[in-house]
Amino acid sequence: MEDLTKTKDNIKSKHLFSVYLICFIFLYALFAMDRVKKILSLTVEGYTITNQFWIIPLISLLLYGYKIVKTQQISFNKDNIFFLIYIYLYILIIIVGGFNIGSISQFGYAGLLFIIPMLLFFPISKYSYEDIRILFKVFIITCLIYEFFTIILVKNYAFFMGIVGNPVDNYRYYSQYRATMMLGSSITVSYYFNLTLPLCFYMFYSSIDKKWRIISVFTIAVNVIASFALLSRAATLSTILILILNIFFFKNKTKSKNRKTILFILVIAAGMYASMNYDLSRLLMGFSSSEDSMSARLAAGNVGLFIFNKHPIIGSGIGKYFERVYDSKYIDVDGIIGLIDPHNMYILIMSELGIVGLIITILLFIHLFKRFSHIKDKYLKQTAYLTLAVALLDALGGSHILNEISYATIFWIYMGVFNAVATKDRRLQ
Repeated sequence: MEDLTKTKDNIKSKHLFSVYLICFIFLYALFAMDRVKKILSLTVEGYTITNQFWIIPLISLLLYGYKIVKTQQISFNKDNIFFLIYIYLYILIIIVGGFNIGSISQFGYAGLLFIIPMLLFFPISKYSYEDIRILFKVFIITCLIYEFFTIILVKNYAFFMGIVGNPVDNYRYYSQYRATMMLGSSITVSYYFNLTLPLCFYMFYSSIDKKWRIISVFTIAVNVIASFALLSRAATLSTILILILNIFFFKNKTKSKNRKTILFILVIAAGMYASMNYDLSRLLMGFSSSEDSMSARLAAGNVGLFIFNKHPIIGSGIGKYFERVYDSKYIDVDGIIGLIDPHNMYILIMSELGIVGLIITILLFIHLFKRFSHIKDKYLKQTAYLTLAVALLDALGGSHILNEISYATIFWIYMGVFNAVATKDRRLQ
């Protein structure tokens, strides 16, 4: 395979229009404010939902139409049949579970929230190495910008909320606040940083361009500060895991220890900066069940497991109990009270799609791991494995892949990019 980190100014992308569209939906998920995402959108039970519901399918159709016009033929990448089968299986189990639904609008909204971001996986699979190289650079630069936004907002949240016209009374007297950003909650943003961090290491270790090595190592250091400042314990553990694996265990192209030494020093410095400038005491609380947020999540998980015990085969139906739009953040199921989001993707799948849905999910992700095994660049293969593994680890503390369309958009774009490399390398074998 080609070196995806090198710069070739004389080579142009073969699918530049398509790459621009993917970059647009990627940046839209990250930077469009909530009020923008609600323009020309639908409502569910009186609540305005995001316009990504029609923007993503529209862009998917544009990408497919662009491909037909360019190739003068209607075709489907046979290498992605496996993924299409899993989507059909999800749709089937969602429809079957729909016989248990309480609200058609909640059912339709929850189902589409899950399925629509997956559409972005398909058009990326035909990208060339030059296209993927462009996307890698966009991902890293975007992450660096978002990290700086995070660091600034955590200390100045009320000020910036006032600038954009949002109420500030709830934040006015906070010297440090777990900032909600355009992508979503502080936890969602932390998980996004986890998704991108392995790719930053890949670019730092593998790039022959000094400029991109500097940008990548700077992004890694700022990523550490931003992740710590957001105070998500699960995300912080994932960040530390990524750092340890990439600094001490993963083998990369360079045999020099200089880069690892520099990186290690910068990471330590970033950690010290975060500890001196932010109150990180929440991270030191651990995962004690006596802590309020942890006890609330455990209670929500118990609700999910109770629902699963009632409907073990095909689940209770998507969106029946754990509604995606709601007035109260608590639910009561047969006297068992918990948060309306179990904050655990696996419990949410088990409760809504049953053991059948869980098996489909396990098989899907096993298939993705097997697909990534075809990537020839060993360090990029490790990067793909780690990115997917971290997302699945973070899913123990969040249901974002299922119920947050902006985060899911980024996740499936990343999976599509790694799949594109694997597909091309497999054909060259």
